[in-house]
Amino acid sequence: MNKISARTFTLVFSATFLLSSLSAIAKTNNPNNRNLPEPGWSLWRPQAEVSKADFDAGFSNIELGGYLEFENACATKSGLPQEKIQYWFRLSNSVNRIGTGTVEYGCWLKGRFLATHSSTAIKSSLTTVQCLQVNSPTGNGLIIRAEPTIKSKQIGIVANKQKVKVESFPVSIVEADGRNWVSISAPRKGWISDGSFASKGNLRLCRK
Repeated sequence: MNKISARTFTLVFSATFLLSSLSAIAKTNNPNNRNLPEPGWSLWRPQAEVSKADFDAGFSNIELGGYLEFENACATKSGLPQEKIQYWFRLSNSVNRIGTGTVEYGCWLKGRFLATHSSTAIKSSLTTVQCLQVNSPTGNGLIIRAEPTIKSKQIGIVANKQKVKVESFPVSIVEADGRNWVSISAPRKGWISDGSFASKGNLRLCRK
């Protein structure tokens, strides 16, 4: 009886150890933690899926130069040729919600990112975005301010369901006071808060 119990214990322990090892390997090979995205972001995806992700990025020489520096940092820190490096990317939720957001790239090795790079991203299936609709979950609307800060002068109000015209595409977004501020040209020229990066946001694409 003792021999059977000891053998059973050994088998159970071995199976548990194997599952733990496989879990550790999966975590090492994949930057997603239990397949749950970080608030405000999509899951990390392999670089090979960029063409299927419906976004464009790299709208300035500074951003393009930053990406080249990122690739060089990945090669230097990993000691691997570019074709052997595991590149990943993820998109902020605002890309689908308002057409503009952030893409973050990372090179992953042995359970950690060696380097990352972020730049502005737009939803490429949208030819342009001129209109956003206010949909604030915590109030009846949004305050229009002269500058992108809660300390700035209040110059107007837009109610929930009201539409605003953005000043540019990609949408001009400034982070301040823990919020993302969006530049609008109508109904008044100014800035409105889209909430914190990790929130569900106060704005949506206008429905046609």
